[in-house]
Amino acid sequence: MRKFWSILNKEFLLLLRDFPGLIILFLMPVLLIFVVTLAQENALKSQNARTRILFVDELKSPFSQKLHSSIDSSGFFKPVAYIGNVPVSHSQAKALIGQGDYKFGVIISHPDSAIVLLIDPTLQETFKSSVINSLTYIIKGTQNKEAMNNILSNLPGNMQPAIRSIVAEAMQKLPPVRESYALREKSAIQPNVIQNNVPGFILFAMFFIVIPLAGSLVTEKNEGSFQRLRSLPVKLSAILGGKVIAYMLVCLVQFILMMGIGTWVFPTFFGFPPLDLGQQYLAIVIATIAASLAAVGFGIIVGAAATTHNQAALFGSVMVVLLGVISGTFLPVNLMPGFIQYISYLSPIRWGIDNYLNLFVREGNIASILPNTVLLILFFGFAMTTSIAIFAKPK
Repeated sequence: MRKFWSILNKEFLLLLRDFPGLIILFLMPVLLIFVVTLAQENALKSQNARTRILFVDELKSPFSQKLHSSIDSSGFFKPVAYIGNVPVSHSQAKALIGQGDYKFGVIISHPDSAIVLLIDPTLQETFKSSVINSLTYIIKGTQNKEAMNNILSNLPGNMQPAIRSIVAEAMQKLPPVRESYALREKSAIQPNVIQNNVPGFILFAMFFIVIPLAGSLVTEKNEGSFQRLRSLPVKLSAILGGKVIAYMLVCLVQFILMMGIGTWVFPTFFGFPPLDLGQQYLAIVIATIAASLAAVGFGIIVGAAATTHNQAALFGSVMVVLLGVISGTFLPVNLMPGFIQYISYLSPIRWGIDNYLNLFVREGNIASILPNTVLLILFFGFAMTTSIAIFAKPK
């Protein structure tokens, strides 16, 4: 036992002396979660803000006025028909949109000609498609109302009030549309950007221990200290066990740090809703231990396989970034192509993120995180077994 504590003490001393490694372990994930969360929140606010659209009305008809009103009352768009006190012309709209001052324009020029939607050619395809679909829906809806009014106006005068009353009454009876989340009954958790981002960056931070952990293993192998330890009456399991315990504690500190950012820093300084942990605290502990073991196992197997410090650092950092990207750390998995979504099921980072999402968003319990927890522990077992086999191989 004394040998084990000596090895553990050595690991903590190495960690404390590795200042660049500590910066990577703690400062970089913190900076990333701030940058990504604030960027996402700003993007959401931009989406909720009304998009300004140039409205060129050369027709000056009742229909064009109704269309202007429909676009304005949609809540998503702000039609701009005048610049200063001068109506916007077709050529002026084309010039302003072409140079990026406005992103879209609606041109109504003749009753028999098409309604033209002018588009900034530099727009991202998904944003362009969503806006064009919404504008087309509003235009078609206004045209349908206009067509209905024309039909009603051609009916005998004594029938028009009755039919209009019937139509208006039928429209009022249509059920409203409201938003709801597929959560459990009486759920206190409300999904938000914090609930979704913190789990991803917990795993991302944990797996970035691959750089200092693998680097320390490579350094010990190259400098001969690992061989000297092996020559002493110290088991390989004790040597690696000291690293496992030391870096597991680092992962737990990272978890606490991310929890503090989600529950205190973001609400206090940025006005975001606080991270809601739910009530399944034992399940959170189990999920955190399993994720920590998987992260430590990943770092040890990279350190065991690498022969130089540059190999370990480059391969480890690139793999963590790739696994984080496909696992939903920076972008929701459901927005990715189908084949990448299938590949992400092989990522231990995704297993850990899904565990936290089950607890923080879906209000799951131990049973709901059990499959991914087993996968994380099996991954740790595979990594340790493989690493021991590599170290035991004669040089």
